[in-house]
Amino acid sequence: MIVLGNKLSGDPYSKQDIELLVNLSSQASISLQNAKLYSQVDDLSYHLQEKVDEQMKELKEAYEELRQLDNAKSEFISMASHQLRTPLTAIKGYVSMVLEGTYGELPRRMHKPLKNVLISNDRLVKIVNDLLNISKIELGKMELEKELTQVEELVKSCYEEMKIAAEKKNLKISLKTSKDFLPKIEVDQLKLRQVISNLIDNAIRYTSQGSVEIEVRKTDSHIHILVKDTGEGLNEKEKKEIFGGFIRGTAGVNFFVEGAGLGLYVAKKFLSLHNGKIWAESEGKGKGSTFYVELPITNS
Repeated sequence: MIVLGNKLSGDPYSKQDIELLVNLSSQASISLQNAKLYSQVDDLSYHLQEKVDEQMKELKEAYEELRQLDNAKSEFISMASHQLRTPLTAIKGYVSMVLEGTYGELPRRMHKPLKNVLISNDRLVKIVNDLLNISKIELGKMELEKELTQVEELVKSCYEEMKIAAEKKNLKISLKTSKDFLPKIEVDQLKLRQVISNLIDNAIRYTSQGSVEIEVRKTDSHIHILVKDTGEGLNEKEKKEIFGGFIRGTAGVNFFVEGAGLGLYVAKKFLSLHNGKIWAESEGKGKGSTFYVELPITNS
């Protein structure tokens, strides 16, 4: 409410005065209403911020609990992997000794079953080693032993080692080296060898007929290693998910491939520690695939 007294001049209020006062009262009313609304919004904002702070605190606590659980999981995997490696190594040693006749002549019919035991044992050792590597990476305990390396020679060595496996399946396997000079780069040789050997091994496993091609290329700032096959190929979903843990490409109906699906996950982790990358390309199922490894020429 606005209360008015007489004008100083003593004149009555004119129509213009009344219109001005009406506008003034209207603006005053709006201002008062805005002030009231602002006070309500400010109060609401304060309580909302309290709620947000409370929720953030709960989220941080939940995240910390999850982080601790994740670390506990990784610690357990690491411990279990260490514990499993010892008996697996012992099994391999004793079975090898039996096959070699250390404990006396072995009946011929026992050779094949015991060789299958060795193959299964080696497969378990690989899974255990992959789990151990994953736990070390997730706990931030993975250490690289980098040294200047001629990558081309390392790839050639992997190729020579895997050549027999390809030839046993009547697959054509080839290695194409770069025409450009490849400088030595600092890498952990054992880990890079594991990555390349795993890619070649996968290509051979997922290819029933055709070829496996390995190539080393150089760009201005990177060295690329390609492993191309004419095998089962990948669909779009697989290309996105294949580098996750315990994920494998799907094979054909009559085509079984063993493995835990950890190799590519470990490979991606190893390469990220080298500031490198890995990815896959494929035109679809049944059309083969190409895996690319990229390593910076200058890396720390």
